[in-house]
Amino acid sequence: MTRQDDSEQLAWDFDAPHTDGGESGAVVVGEGGLAGLAPGSDAWIAALQPTDADAMRLDRLDIAAMEAPEAARLWARVAAWVESDQIAYYIDDAPVSSDAAYDARLRCLQSLEAQFPSLDSPQSPTHRVGGTFSNDFASVRHPSRMMSLDDVFSIEELREWYDGVLRALDWPESKPLPMTCEVKIDGLALNLIYRNGVLEQGLTRGDGVTGEDITLNVRTISTIPQNLSGPDEDIPEFVEVRGEVFMRWDDFHTLNNENEDAGRAPFANPRNAAAGSLRQKDPRVTATRRLSFYAHGIGSLRWGAGRANDGHDVVNDQSEAYELYRKWGVPVSPHNREVTSFQQILDMIEYYGEHRGDIEHALDGIVVKVDDLGLQRSLGATSRAPRWAIAYKYPPEEVNTELLDITVQVGRTGRVTPVAVLKPVYVAGSTVSRTTLHNPFEVERKGVLIGDTVVVRKAGDVIPELVGPVLERRKGREDELRRFVMPMRCPSCGARLAPAKEGDKDIRCPNVESCPAQLTERIINLASRKAFDIEHLGDQSAVALTNPEENRPDSVETYAPNITEIIVKPGEEPDPYEPLAGLSLPEPQTPVLSSEAGLF
Repeated sequence: MTRQDDSEQLAWDFDAPHTDGGESGAVVVGEGGLAGLAPGSDAWIAALQPTDADAMRLDRLDIAAMEAPEAARLWARVAAWVESDQIAYYIDDAPVSSDAAYDARLRCLQSLEAQFPSLDSPQSPTHRVGGTFSNDFASVRHPSRMMSLDDVFSIEELREWYDGVLRALDWPESKPLPMTCEVKIDGLALNLIYRNGVLEQGLTRGDGVTGEDITLNVRTISTIPQNLSGPDEDIPEFVEVRGEVFMRWDDFHTLNNENEDAGRAPFANPRNAAAGSLRQKDPRVTATRRLSFYAHGIGSLRWGAGRANDGHDVVNDQSEAYELYRKWGVPVSPHNREVTSFQQILDMIEYYGEHRGDIEHALDGIVVKVDDLGLQRSLGATSRAPRWAIAYKYPPEEVNTELLDITVQVGRTGRVTPVAVLKPVYVAGSTVSRTTLHNPFEVERKGVLIGDTVVVRKAGDVIPELVGPVLERRKGREDELRRFVMPMRCPSCGARLAPAKEGDKDIRCPNVESCPAQLTERIINLASRKAFDIEHLGDQSAVALTNPEENRPDSVETYAPNITEIIVKPGEEPDPYEPLAGLSLPEPQTPVLSSEAGLF
C-alpha cells in the first residue's frame, strides 16, 4: 500500500502532538494517541481510533504474536468500523474513510481470521461486498453473484497480484497472457437483466447476492437500451449485463449550476450525484439527471433452445463480450485496452494518471482482468472478489490552500467538532472550503496553525480531508500564525464543554435538552429521508424552530419562496387575497419511520 514518504515539508506523519505549554481558556483533554503503548496490547486496542492514520498502523501489527483474547477484542473493534464504512459507502453514498484506510482495516480482519479461525463466520464483514439495504426499493436476488473487486494502492502490490496469477495458472512468464485494462469509473454498479432482448430488471449490486430493484429509474437512462439490437438469432434468451451508472463531468457541472440557481445544495462529486439520482423515489426526478452507463462485465448468458448449434453457446473472452455488447447497442467504455504484458499495464496506468481530467467521467483507478473466461473460471474467486481481476487505485489528488480559521460545530449528539475553514480550492471535481478536523487531538496531531498553507485532498476522491501543513511556507510568517484553542463553552448555548467520560477524545455539550444547535440537527435528522422523510422541513425551517425569534430571518421567502407574504400593520385590516388558480395542497400522508435513522 502506498504511503506518504517522510518529508521535511510535511508534518502529518509525526505521532507526537505539538504542545506549547497550554493556552488559557482551552479544555484539558489529556494525553492521547498510541505513542508509548505496546502494539496489540489491551491499552493499544482501546486507544485505537477510526482515523486513517490508525488504520495504517494495523498493517504493521504482528498478529501472529497476539493472544486469542486480545485478537478477539481487536477483531470486534475493527469489524465495527468496517461495517460502518460499508454502510456509508454502499448505502448512504457518503464514504467516511479513505480507500486505503478501509482496505487496511479489511486486511487486518482477514489476517485475524486466518490466524484465529474461531473469529471467522459467514456474518463477518470480510465476506460481504457491500452493506445492508435502504428501505426504499425491493430486494431482489441476482441470478448470478455480482462480486466486487480487490484494490491495490501501489505498483508493488499490483505486481504481486500479476505474478500470483501467472503462478496459479502455471503460465510461463515469457508467454503473453491476454488481459483487459479498463478505466475504473467512479459511479454505481448496476446489473441489467435482459430476457429475449428486452430489459426486464435493473438491480444495484447490494451485497453481491441481493440487490435493490431500481428498474423504473434505470428505464429513464437514455444510454441504456430498452431492447437489444440485432437479428433475433443474435439475441440471447437471457443475459446479465454488468456495468456502471455515472454522471459525465459536463452533466455534473450543469446539474450543480441548476441546483445553485434554485437555492439547493450542490452535489460534492459526480459519484454522489449519480448514486443519489439513481435512488430517487420518483423516476421523473431521475430522468432529469442526465445519467450515463458503460458495461464492464457479464453475468449469466443463455442463448436458448435451437441456438446452441449456431455458435452462440460460448463467449470465450471478456473482450469478446464487449464486442457483443456493441452489436446489441449497449455502450462500452472507449478507453478499454487489450494488453499482453505487465509493462503495457503500467503504460495504461501512467497515461490515465496524467490524463484523469481529460476524459468524460471521474475515474479513480485502472481495472486489470484476465481476458480468457476459461482462465477466469480456473482462477476462481474469494467470498467477495474474483482472483482474476484487480483494481489499481490512484493516490488522491492533493492541492495546497490557506487555512483561514478553525471554528467549532455542534452536532445532534452534542459532539463539538473543530472545522477547518479553507480558502476555497478545486479538488477532485468540486470546490472545497470546509473540512472536519474531528477533535482537538487531531488538530494537535496534524500540527496545523491558523494561517498555514495546508495540503488538502479528498479521501477516496470523495471526503475532503486536511492532510497537514506545508512547513516550508511558515518561514518568515511565524508572527502571522496562531494555534487553535478549543473553547470552554458551547458556542450555541453557552454550556460548559467537557469529555463525556474520562479519556474520551471528543468534547461534548451536555445541554441535550435545550442547546439550539443540537435541537436543530435533531430536527434535520428527524425530517430526513432515512427517518420520517418530511418534505419542506429542511435546514432553514429547523433553524427557525429552534433559534430565538430575534435571530430568525425576517422574510417569509427564507422558508417558502413561492408563498405570498401579507403584512398587516397594527390597527389595519388585511387586503383581500385570492389564492392562485389551481392552487392545491398535497394529500396528507402518514409518515413511516425508517429503522436506519439514529434519531437521538
